Amino acid sequence: MKRWIVLVVLWIVIGVPVALLLSFLGVPLPFGIAWILAFAAALLIAQQSFLDESGPWPPPPPEQFQRGSDVSRLAWAVDARTGVVGISLRRRVTALADRRLREHGLTAQDADADAVDTILGPGSQAVLVAAEMRRPDLERLLRALEQPTVPSTRPLSATTTTE
Repeated sequence: MKRWIVLVVLWIVIGVPVALLLSFLGVPLPFGIAWILAFAAALLIAQQSFLDESGPWPPPPPEQFQRGSDVSRLAWAVDARTGVVGISLRRRVTALADRRLREHGLTAQDADADAVDTILGPGSQAVLVAAEMRRPDLERLLRALEQPTVPSTRPLSATTTTE
């Protein structure tokens, strides 16, 4: 707000003598004032930024779009010779395990091994943080992820009586 007041006062201080000088030289006073106001408006418009400069600079590189389908990439995700699981399949299974653990308020990297093993089965935490995942570990982890989160145990209803 203070900036605008200073600009208006500055234009008045500069504009009045220029308008009087132009009227002394024979230019009609309203015509001189109109040209001074047009020049002031042009300067104010020129000060504005017309580009969006709010984002980070330099802008991040565009995402690399992988061609093909996930099915074709996941089909070769387990090396048949060594049994090592590929990175794309490992990321997906780890994301599923993290989602299951987040339902219980845990993460695979930060949680206690016993807590993760309780939810996903024995040895699951070691598989999730290991450098490489093998086929048997993957199968065991997928079986654990396919099981429901809470075991479905149905309590006896209140209407049944034992006689």
